[in-house]
Amino acid sequence: MQMAEEAVCAQDRDPYTAFENRVNELNYGNSYFFRPITKSDLQKVDPLKACEYFIKCFKDPSTFTVVIVGNIDPTIALPLILQYLGGIPKPHEPIMHLNRDELKGLPFTFPKTIFREVVRSPMVEEQCLVQLCFPVELKNGTMVEEIHFVGFLSKLLETKIMQVLRFKHGQVYSVTVSVFLGGNKPSRTCNVRGDISISFSCDPEISSKLVDLTLDEMLRLQEEGPTDHDVSTILEIEQRAHENGLQENYYWLDMILDSYQSRAYSGDVGISFEIQDKGRSKVRSSLNPSTAQLALQRILPFPCTKQYTVVILMPKSSPFKLLKSVFQLMRISHGRDAKILAGIAGLVVLALSLWRHSRSANLHSRDMS
Repeated sequence: MQMAEEAVCAQDRDPYTAFENRVNELNYGNSYFFRPITKSDLQKVDPLKACEYFIKCFKDPSTFTVVIVGNIDPTIALPLILQYLGGIPKPHEPIMHLNRDELKGLPFTFPKTIFREVVRSPMVEEQCLVQLCFPVELKNGTMVEEIHFVGFLSKLLETKIMQVLRFKHGQVYSVTVSVFLGGNKPSRTCNVRGDISISFSCDPEISSKLVDLTLDEMLRLQEEGPTDHDVSTILEIEQRAHENGLQENYYWLDMILDSYQSRAYSGDVGISFEIQDKGRSKVRSSLNPSTAQLALQRILPFPCTKQYTVVILMPKSSPFKLLKSVFQLMRISHGRDAKILAGIAGLVVLALSLWRHSRSANLHSRDMS
């Protein structure tokens, strides 16, 4: 418990944690799955009950699904599997009574309108991080194909936004587009909910301008569609990543796990894998500027400027740095407007005193909680 409390305290001092917590709170509300763990939460945990539950989760081998990937010799691996996994005694009756179709989805609702917020946090090295999020809901009828469409569109957005922000305006080093589709319950009949997020680092002074440029490019793609060259580039990038992945163990491990966790799974991982692979091939063969444009309008809010959230992480200026800059300015402008500068310095000292008072009050309230 002490290690857990220290980890929570360390996260409280991390600027990115405050930024990420606000992103989750804004996009998912006060949902228990996304809510950050606090020291007061840890104090409510019974360590003995937590350990008892953890042991219970791994006590029934009949609920295990073991996935092994690699260049292994079955004659060597099988005895080891039987020794270390087969030796776990099976209980007389199942311990965990779980049915995938009876599980509940995560209780969250994405904001219906536009939200833009700035999170300011003290930093050792000042930086600015921007994240835009758009809600996504995939319909059940063509779910496998829609999930693959999301993957292709994410790469398209990442490529085109990079071209605008880096190669045209020279303001960022990289752009990342990520997808979260874990908000639904693992059912074969329900729609899939989640979001697509776009993140990049930049100069704090132009962060809002780059957000507008990103939205303009996304709206242009929705209204005009990508070019043939854009689509062929995305298909080539995806094919190259697919071929490279076929040579790696992690790729096959992910494919097997995805097939097992897929809503297409009904007891045979091989059949589930074939369904997903056919879905990928179908999307590849149908992808062109027109289908890509329709997918952008169908999967994202259309227009994209009507529903999204933006959170910007900004460095919080230290009063000490502000005071230092004022004194430097006074030294440079000695004898000129001395009274004005002295008055500014007095205001800075007053602001510093108020800041220290509020900081000590916050720390006291944390200790009380």
